[in-house]
Formats: sequence, structure tokens, C-alpha cells
Amino acid sequence: CTLPDEARVDCKIGDQSGCEAAGCCWSPKDADGLPWCFYSAQQCSLKYTSSGAPFSSTEMEKIRGYFRKNIDINGTGAIIASPDASWMDGAYLFHWERDGSLTMQTVGRTDPDKAYVKTTFQNYVKWVNKVQNQPDPNGIDILSEPKYTIPSGVPYTGDWCRPQKDGPALRSLAVARYALGLFDANDLEGIEWVKSELLGGPETLVQKDLAWLMQHWEDNTCDLWEDHEATDFFWGRFASRAALTVGATLAEKLGESSLATQYKEAADQVTAKLWGHWTGQYVTETADRPLDSAVIDGFNVGYLDDGVFGPLTKEVLGTVKVLSSFFCGQYPINRADTAANIPGIMYGRYKGDVYVGGNPWILLTASLAQLVYRTAAEVAQASSVDPEIYSLLVEAYQVDENLSTDKLAEQLMGAGDGILMRIRHHIEGVDFHMWEQLYKENGTHASAGDLTWSYANVLSAMQFREKAQAAMARDVVV
Repeated sequence: CTLPDEARVDCKIGDQSGCEAAGCCWSPKDADGLPWCFYSAQQCSLKYTSSGAPFSSTEMEKIRGYFRKNIDINGTGAIIASPDASWMDGAYLFHWERDGSLTMQTVGRTDPDKAYVKTTFQNYVKWVNKVQNQPDPNGIDILSEPKYTIPSGVPYTGDWCRPQKDGPALRSLAVARYALGLFDANDLEGIEWVKSELLGGPETLVQKDLAWLMQHWEDNTCDLWEDHEATDFFWGRFASRAALTVGATLAEKLGESSLATQYKEAADQVTAKLWGHWTGQYVTETADRPLDSAVIDGFNVGYLDDGVFGPLTKEVLGTVKVLSSFFCGQYPINRADTAANIPGIMYGRYKGDVYVGGNPWILLTASLAQLVYRTAAEVAQASSVDPEIYSLLVEAYQVDENLSTDKLAEQLMGAGDGILMRIRHHIEGVDFHMWEQLYKENGTHASAGDLTWSYANVLSAMQFREKAQAAMARDVVV
């Protein structure tokens, strides 16, 4: 029950005995409007004994089919955010740089068809080159435009939050990670493509984006949700650090040592700023919007397997504890599902969200599951867990105390499975189609249908589940 004031959600019970009997936390504090009785993560416990994968292989292929329909539209390389023309007069019928880049990371990481992956990446790079080599109609640098019309590739000119500096970071990160895979596979033809299209001169995609990023990563920008501006978003910083670091590795592979050094130095500068987001209890997205699940997706997208904001750190575990407590209290459907013995929890965007009423998002809930699976994989590879970290695992994921690392990893796998099982519960009846949101009162579908990002994060979560299983079997080092 040690939560920051801003994470307290009122249980609306005025006496200590009644509060604690309801499973809520009681902590009197003299501050205007601050509840003394408030929800805790334990009221949406993630403890779950799994009986198998949350989705069958047949169901996963169906989900992948929905996902693919939104990618490389008519061979253009464009990725549609959602094909739902009925929602807000087709407001999502565009290529978003953010959504597109994250989609391509999922394609590169999870799709088993290597020929499809190759064609899709090549077409995506052609699309990016097309849309970013034109005059900008909105008076900003074209590299920081948020979205483009399909199939023309002309930037959207309506009122929108601009600029968005995470685009260059996420774009370059997606294609650089794919490029490193070509080196790992010793794909000589692919490596030549990397040299000519990605990092072979100032106008090639990765080199161009990273040059821009080194100059502008501290500039004012719009956030992940496109409704807030600041200079210090954790999401953008963590993605920038990853892009510059992976870009440096790619530059070294290509013998570009000078570029690699520049990228590493810039990445170090970004890293130094990240620690200012840690409050001692959780990681904030930005100073004036502290409670934000953007950081959860950021922990996944930008992680470099180097321990910085890794799944077994106090920063990440503290953040999960705080956000789970908040969203458990914020959404009636979370408490109703738990009461009905439906495992897991659902996350939304941030405290004060009002878009479509402020609801749980499928993509953020799946992102939490991915983070839990990554935690299970790290535990499975560890010989022991630090006592302080173990205590945080108990608070964040409601695992039992004093478990061996094998048993602890099993319980964490169960927690991840439970989160995806809650998603499953709400989408199985619509043949596993995924909307952007689920209404907080009853879990029915809200906002745009067939959202590409929702599919991407579920596919990624399931792929990290496979990695965690392999780690638990000691088949691989994760």
C-alpha cells in the first residue's frame, strides 16, 4: 500500500475496517482531495496457474492474417493504422510513422516467412524514401511529420500535434535491427541492400534519421498519444537511445567507425537524461504527465539487453506496481473480470485520459504481457534473484515468496498468460478481431477496429512467450 499520491484511486469507503475488509489500502494523509482508502494492485492480482498458451497456433495465424492485411498496402510499403472507415469518418486510414515503424519491428521479429519479410521491408523503405523526399506543407521538417495519406504519401495537412520526433528514432531502429539480422544470416545480397539504402551516405534512411536525431532529440515534441507537448518524454528518449546504439552497431558492421562513435556519444547523452524519470517509486513519462503506460511499451521497444531499465530492475518493477494499482482502481471492468475469475489486468494510457471516455487499450495490455514474459526469461537464466528485487516481484506480479528461480519463472509465465487470457476473453466472441480500446465499464469494443498496433503487440507478446519457454528449458540464452 505504499503508493505515490497521484496513483491513489478512491475506494469510496470512509472507515478503516470497511476499507481493509474490501481489500483496499488505508493510509490517512492530510491533503485536499486525497483518498485515505484506495485500490491496490493485489485487488487485480496477476497470480494465475496457466494451462497452456493463451492463443492456439490456428488462432495466432488468424491474428497474423488480420495484421498482414494492414501492411504494404497494394505493394506501396504503406501501413494503415486501421482500415475501419466507420470510426470518426476514417480518421485512422493513414500511415503513421510511429505505428508503421513499430509494425515493421514486429514483422521483422515475428513473421516466419523470410521472403515476405524481405519484400515487406524493401517496400517499406521505398515508401519512407518517397514520403520524406518532398516539400513539407505544414512548415516543419518532413522527417518529423506524424502521418501520411495512402496511397499518395502526401503529409496530412489538417490540424494535428506536430512535430513528432520519435518517428526518426523508431524508423531507424526498426530497419537497423532488420539489417543486423541480415549480417547475422550472412545474407550477402541483403548486406549490399543495407549499404545502398540504409547506411551508405547522408541521404540513406538510417544515416539520415540518426543525423537528424542527434541534432533534435532534446527539442520540443508531441508525445506518443499526440495530445501533449514537452521536451522530456521517456518514450522518445528511450527509443532514441536504442536507435542510436543499434545504429552504432550497424555502422561498425559496415566499417563506418566515425559514425559509430558519433552515435554512441549521442546515445550516452540520452542515457544520462533517462535517470531523471525515476521518482524512487516509478518511472514517469514526463514531469506534468507522470502516470503513463507509454513507459511500459517503451521498456519493451527500446530495451537493449544491457540492464538499463531491464525487467528485473527496481525502476521497471516499481512502475508496474504503481500502474497496476492505478488501473485496477480506474477501470470497473478490471475489478469485474477479477471477480469473475478472469485472470490478468488491462492497462490504459494515462491518468486523466478522456479520449473515448478513457479506456483500457489492447496494445498496452499486450505490452505488459510481453514485459512479464521477458521478466520470466531473465529469471529462468538467473542463478538467484536479489532479495530487494524479489520483494518487488511479489508486489508487482503477486508471485509467491521463497521460490526457486525455476518456480518463480513458472509463476511469472502464468502472470503473462493471464494478461493475454483477459484480452482473449474480450475478443474471442468477435473471431479475434482487435479494436484499439475496450470500454472500461463492460469490456466491449471501442474506437477503431482491426488496429494494426494491437495485433503487433499481441504477436510480439506471444513471440516473447516462446523465448521465455525456451529460456526455462535452458535451450537458449536470452
